Amino acid sequence: MNSIGIAAWVAGLLGFALLVTGVVLISLPIGLIVAGVLLLLWAFLADLAAARAARVVESKE
Repeated sequence: MNSIGIAAWVAGLLGFALLVTGVVLISLPIGLIVAGVLLLLWAFLADLAAARAARVVESKE
């Protein structure tokens, strides 16, 4: 992973933490719901990235 990839990953984590913290300051239950939805979205995007990487490796062989 290059430095841009690491910076993007850190920025994503920081944005996630700040968004959830801001929502929790308004309402704890809504903050937990937002955190769960964002984690599901993150898992979906990670799955898409893993599938894309696997496809690239298969096409190179």
